[in-house]
Amino acid sequence: MTSPVTSAVTAPTTDVLFGHSYFLKFDPKLFRLMQPYPPLGTLIAAAVARAAGHRVALFDAMLAASPADWDQALATHRPRVAVLYEDNFNYLSKMCLLRMRDAAFEMLAAARRRGCRTVVCGSDASDRSGTYLEHGADVVIVGEGEDTLREVLDRLVRDEPASLTEVAGIVTSPAGASTTIRTPARPVIRDLDRL
Repeated sequence: MTSPVTSAVTAPTTDVLFGHSYFLKFDPKLFRLMQPYPPLGTLIAAAVARAAGHRVALFDAMLAASPADWDQALATHRPRVAVLYEDNFNYLSKMCLLRMRDAAFEMLAAARRRGCRTVVCGSDASDRSGTYLEHGADVVIVGEGEDTLREVLDRLVRDEPASLTEVAGIVTSPAGASTTIRTPARPVIRDLDRL
């Protein structure tokens, strides 16, 4: 039997750690200009999760040195779920510099090593969902992510990954399955004020 102190140290302090893989340092042109931008999509996703009752933390890769900083955030927050939610409000994330994709794969691997369930949402992940699943994502959200994310997090935080196939707008590969499952598309959000 573990002592209360040991249990408190190992228990998750956060349900969900949100991040993105756009490291300004990996984009030499914009790094020279030093033009960072706030990750609006990631912030909105974190706010949606918080409004749904989840304890959330945020890792902003924009000014971080490398994915090793993400690993430190994982160690600090000890989340149950790690979400890489790319910012579709900014054209840079749509360019998906290969280095940013590699950073996302490093971040997924770090989260998996720490026992986190992993979720990815973004234009590159939508286009290459199989590749992201192969690199450690449990779920790839395709299309608008806020409603889908809420449903995915509810299942993952409750440790019910088998029920993910009931969520519209995802690609996943259930444990033990050799194929991927793409669920039906989720309708586009029309009432933006509810976000």
